[in-house]
Amino acid sequence: MMKNKYNNSGKLLFILLLMITIAVAAGGFFAYKFLNAEKTSDNEMANIHLQEETIAFVHQSMPDVYNSLFELNHEIVMIEKELKRLEIIENEYPKQKKIVQDEKKMWSKTQKDLQTLIENLEKNIEPLFVAYTVNTEKGTELLASKKEELLASATEALETSKKQTVRLKNTEEKSFIQKIKEKISK
Repeated sequence: MMKNKYNNSGKLLFILLLMITIAVAAGGFFAYKFLNAEKTSDNEMANIHLQEETIAFVHQSMPDVYNSLFELNHEIVMIEKELKRLEIIENEYPKQKKIVQDEKKMWSKTQKDLQTLIENLEKNIEPLFVAYTVNTEKGTELLASKKEELLASATEALETSKKQTVRLKNTEEKSFIQKIKEKISK
């Protein structure tokens, strides 16, 4: 009889440990999803106004231009977040509005310049896609003649933007505790 008691307690202990392990794993999964929910929006190209098939065409035929578009979009997303942060500071410290407004003006100009560049790239990319779709041979020739020009333009803008946004990237990496505090305060 004594032996049977120990067997049951061993089974109960095993079941208890299994339930705790599952609960910890599920909690970790949900915490990860909860804290990284914003990152999915960065992966979308919200500031690129090309149709999906055109973006797929750029990805396939001009991967460097695609990567530049992706990075330009990310730069704009970072600037948008910074502008929101500055807006909060401006509201918290209305007497220091001038300091914040100067900074907001600089970021707004950078954002506008990047958006204008993206619009120019889009204007040049769309005809390439249509030409390629209509006549593959002529589209390929046109693509070959314009690819380097598009890449040079995107790269130049990206380098200029990165010089300004480098300080935003340093603050973009937040600790686990900071992320939790931000989520709770929302």
